[in-house]
Amino acid sequence: VWIFADDMYEHIVYDGFRFATIAEVCPELYERTLTVNGCSKAYAMTGWRIGYAGGASWLIKAIAKLQSQSTSNPCSIAQAAATAALNGPQDFLADRNAAFQVRRDMVVSMLNEVDGMRCPLPEGAFYVYPTFAGLIGKTTPSGRVIDTDEAFVGYLLDDAKVAAVQGAAFGLSPAMRISYATSDALLREACTRIQTACAALR
Repeated sequence: VWIFADDMYEHIVYDGFRFATIAEVCPELYERTLTVNGCSKAYAMTGWRIGYAGGASWLIKAIAKLQSQSTSNPCSIAQAAATAALNGPQDFLADRNAAFQVRRDMVVSMLNEVDGMRCPLPEGAFYVYPTFAGLIGKTTPSGRVIDTDEAFVGYLLDDAKVAAVQGAAFGLSPAMRISYATSDALLREACTRIQTACAALR
């Protein structure tokens, strides 16, 4: 069995959590582990399409051969920016994580105030996955029954103008994913709208 480890969020952790790769934790798996990473999350370079992989040399050579024949390469500007991000000062990461942690704590607190919703505290990344089993079966003010994740996030989008992704897309039901990679003010407003929309369910 091979292990494909997506370590994209390695630098976005909270509460003293220490990130470790699976090959570091279990060295005997090193030869069967392919680790992928990139600049999208830690360095806010989403859309620049810069990623990289680490693994057994024969596997990396095979990946490079396939990639070179199936896709074009990232533009030189993106490559230079990624080099600067990876080799440059890293002290900004702690400040950015502190800001994310404040946002995380606010979002989790506000969502946990909703009857029928429970929002666990994530140790990393910039998403929360609140569950809302207590809201399934309720009816919206317009008469729609909330019977699935999709129905719930559709209700939030239509009535509260808040976008979320249904948990079923990630194998979590009934739940939704909300990103807190935006301003404190927007998050506070979004959570207030979610609270109001949930209070209107019958």
